[in-house]
Amino acid sequence: MPVFDMTANNFLENPNFDVFTFGRQPVAIDVITSIKGLEFELTYEQATDVEVDGLIIRLIHYNDLIRAKQAAGRPRDIDDINHLTRR
Repeated sequence: MPVFDMTANNFLENPNFDVFTFGRQPVAIDVITSIKGLEFELTYEQATDVEVDGLIIRLIHYNDLIRAKQAAGRPRDIDDINHLTRR
């Protein structure tokens, strides 16, 4: 989406855009506005804060991560599930 089209409505409600990347790899940040298979309020409530190198990062619960990857159903997500659930 061109920057001049960035409105609050396009950012939060446009079904064609659910991930916005700022920057360039390897230094980029993805802002995800929705994730298939998850509801924000419940997912946020179950998330935990973790400190990494002095920075607090909020991580979704393991079960929510698996649920999101199942809902996405992409080959790389299925592969991630296989690795994450391997014991």
